Amino acid sequence: MATASQRPLSSRIAGQGALLFSGFALAQMLSFVRNALLAHLLSKGDFGVAAAILLLLQTIETLSDLGADRLIVQDRDGDDARFVANAHTALVVRGIVTAVIIAALALPIARLFAIEHAAWAFATIALSPAIKGFLHLDSRRVQRHLDNRPQMLIEVAPQVLALALAWPIVQWLGGYAAVVALALTQSVIAVAVSHIMAERPYAIAVDRAHMSRLMSFGWPIWASAFPLVAVYHGDRILIGHLAGIESLAAYTVAFMVTMVPGLVAAKVANALMLPLLADARDEPARFTASLLLMIEATVLVSAIYLALFVIAGDPVVTFAFGAAYSGLGSVVALLALMWSMRMLQATMGVALMAVGETRPFLAAGLIRAIGLPLAGAALVLGYGLAGAAAAGALAEFLSLVYVAWCMQGRLPQRSELGTATLKRATFIAVAGIAALMSEIALKPVGLGSSLAVATAASVATIFTAAMFMPAIRNAIVDRLASRDAALPSG
Repeated sequence: MATASQRPLSSRIAGQGALLFSGFALAQMLSFVRNALLAHLLSKGDFGVAAAILLLLQTIETLSDLGADRLIVQDRDGDDARFVANAHTALVVRGIVTAVIIAALALPIARLFAIEHAAWAFATIALSPAIKGFLHLDSRRVQRHLDNRPQMLIEVAPQVLALALAWPIVQWLGGYAAVVALALTQSVIAVAVSHIMAERPYAIAVDRAHMSRLMSFGWPIWASAFPLVAVYHGDRILIGHLAGIESLAAYTVAFMVTMVPGLVAAKVANALMLPLLADARDEPARFTASLLLMIEATVLVSAIYLALFVIAGDPVVTFAFGAAYSGLGSVVALLALMWSMRMLQATMGVALMAVGETRPFLAAGLIRAIGLPLAGAALVLGYGLAGAAAAGALAEFLSLVYVAWCMQGRLPQRSELGTATLKRATFIAVAGIAALMSEIALKPVGLGSSLAVATAASVATIFTAAMFMPAIRNAIVDRLASRDAALPSG
């Protein structure tokens, strides 16, 4: 019987793709269900406080990311034990520095949101990055060989336990304190699973050459995180400060609903597409063919995703989080538009990363940051949460155009890939407009009818993509031809 490494590459890619999608989707779904449960169990005010606490955690963690885990996947020396040990050191330092910063900002941030009574919770959450600093990165090393099973367990196991403990911990601690306890529990479980699943012993080391490479790869990622935070976290900070903690709770719910598919797509891109494209970086024809198929697949998924939330966004939010969060349809649709473009940019960014190009990420992030003052202006001028979401979508579009331009000069077949990506990206806009017209014309009422219309729109989107996207069409034709060839004659 063939081992995993002996199976044909196409079979391994299909198997790992299915594993990644199902694993990340399960992890995000568990997280979504837990947050929906918490929204029902907590008051809107407590849920808003919890959102502010996790917002601080996510912001500082984003600002401290140097991409050491992705470098292990991308770099030719990623299998070297000493190289991984240096990455462990970088991760430990990052965790400690992040924890100190969060603890120092606890009281000022609590005052910013006018919730000084929750300062202790902001300080306590600082333990989370300190714990996660001791993650074992061997799961990233084996990803180089298209083995994503350890990483999937690291993603899923903490979510399973957090969902199982959500109700009892809320009953025990009550309020936003339960969310802090759940976050710390997830961190401990993730670290424990990473060590259990590791094939190599944990080690730390400091070598100037390895650290120099880590910094060279990571500093553009780190620098690009500042404008990225301005877009993906800054709008919520503005909302919490200008519109109040309950408005922050409402926007966070809409953001979480639309974020789940986007995060799944981004994680699949990093885990599956990065090693494949990095392996093909010295073969322009194979690199180009692989990337175009990945781009078209991402465009198709993004178009289906956008159509779903344009048609059924409001009833999905109301069903999952309760009547207190109804009436967010326009906010959900605009955030879905933003995330659909972000999903495509994830694939585009992986292509650049595969050839060692991370500098464009900084400029792309700065372009996205244009959305923050626009969101602030929208809030001040009375355009509310929908105005803030529209600002983010506009900034994401401008960033997407810039990254496509960067692809022209930095990837193989440089004269084609950027423009080819933008041409395919127009399919997302067409799908969104068609979905909006369907929603206006049919006026579905309730979750069931909305999902039925969204499903019909999704099927139409798939058939349209099969006809007009060449890489997808060729892949389908090749698949059918190989299946017919395998059938016995006569």
